[in-house]
Amino acid sequence: MGSHLLLELVREHEEVVAIKRPGANLDGVRQVFSFYSAEAGELFDLIDWVDLDMTNDAEVERAMIDVDRVYHCAAMISFHPREMRKMLAFNVKSTESLVNACLETGIERMVHVSSVATIGHAQEDFPSDETMIWARGRGSTTYSVSKFKAEMEVWRGIEEGLKAVIVNPAVILGPGFWKSGSPSLFRRVARGLKFSTPGMTGYVGVRDVVSAMTRLMETDISGERFILSAGDLTYASLMEMIAGALDAPRKMKMISPLALRTLARLDGARSFFTGDRVLSMEMARAAFNRYRYSAAKIREAIGFEFTPLEEVIRQVAAIYMQDQGR
Repeated sequence: MGSHLLLELVREHEEVVAIKRPGANLDGVRQVFSFYSAEAGELFDLIDWVDLDMTNDAEVERAMIDVDRVYHCAAMISFHPREMRKMLAFNVKSTESLVNACLETGIERMVHVSSVATIGHAQEDFPSDETMIWARGRGSTTYSVSKFKAEMEVWRGIEEGLKAVIVNPAVILGPGFWKSGSPSLFRRVARGLKFSTPGMTGYVGVRDVVSAMTRLMETDISGERFILSAGDLTYASLMEMIAGALDAPRKMKMISPLALRTLARLDGARSFFTGDRVLSMEMARAAFNRYRYSAAKIREAIGFEFTPLEEVIRQVAAIYMQDQGR
């Protein structure tokens, strides 16, 4: 998502300062740029990259000098048990540092990227909206806890005078970084994935997320949060739509909760020796959750219209096949 945001900003002739970890590999960003422009290299070179530790207050504040507006997209996402504490610490502290720097340097506006993981869940299969208060429960993931606490830092900043708006995207679908996150679904389906669970959640195209963020930045809206979701799909329906878009249609077979928990335990035992965890118990539990989300608020606030999920999936699949030489 950050790569797509950077591309949009430089295309709009914005002067862009982008924060990255020291030594971070930017090849994935260049690749995303190449999906959309023959001038990817020239556009990439317009970005002023700054190396810093986002948990270091002084470094973050120095980076905010001469900056007018901030998009906070940085976050760690992991379901690996060994990375839970690291993820929780980074997601909260980096947001705290950035909010403090924005207040100290007088930033005009900030758009903070949170997640639907911080939205409370409605009862009886009704869609959740922005009024739903999240509460930690047995099934809560460490990621949702970290994003909730990070969002609380933004609300604290708003109370202290920061002009900020929060977006809560559902699962973001987009091209690039094929081995991680939601793009890996296209890779796995292309390689023959046949099993799924009956879980459900919301989805949204990455370009819609970027469009919503940049449009909100140009408004006077502050102290509000907006769910970004084009619609809800079961995991099986999503996989089948991806398979169809990849010209490899198939019917997904359902896997039971017991079978998935067993696989998670076996994977945990394997990872003890390899250090590489593919399926955690958190992931196994989350795979059977059924959540729905309403994006009526942003539609009403700025007249936003989402790209249909079928079209998003077709676009991403086309880029995947072209990128893989299929």
